[in-house]
Amino acid sequence: MPALLAGCVMLETYGDRAVGESERAVVEGYWRYQFLYDEELHVVSVDGKREGGKGGWPYAFSVSLPAGTHWLQLAILRNSRDIARCAIEWTFEARHRYRLQRLRHDQFLLAHPTSSPFPASISMVVTAPSGAASHVDVPVTCGKEAMCREDSHCAPQSACQTSAGLAFGICKPR
Repeated sequence: MPALLAGCVMLETYGDRAVGESERAVVEGYWRYQFLYDEELHVVSVDGKREGGKGGWPYAFSVSLPAGTHWLQLAILRNSRDIARCAIEWTFEARHRYRLQRLRHDQFLLAHPTSSPFPASISMVVTAPSGAASHVDVPVTCGKEAMCREDSHCAPQSACQTSAGLAFGICKPR
């Protein structure tokens, strides 16, 4: 069991590794047991890229990234199965910790393929270096497919298809 716990709390570093910790923010996903299933939220990519390229991490429980505006693709897993993707854009501040808490949506079945894409929100607790914490709700775009902003964020055989009123699109086969 200790090896499993150690794997769940791994921190992945994104972007320029020369950027010191004092200039970085940390974003954490979550794991919780619901009545009938385990639910997890992991970071899949930052700014449309996975660290390490093709052989890089498939999911990261938490990421350390340079302060500034970034968009994150998140994976929602139920019983270790990827059931939905969401994308969030936020301006992350140096030395702050962003703990993602809960996804809120109006979909009856989150994983249903015809419900893609759809607007939702995610709550997060932001902890400043002083230890002061605040709670914010952030709009996200979710769907069954991978999230994107442009074709280069999708697999080669897919294209980014956007919908009016949503900040992100979904990768669909060409």
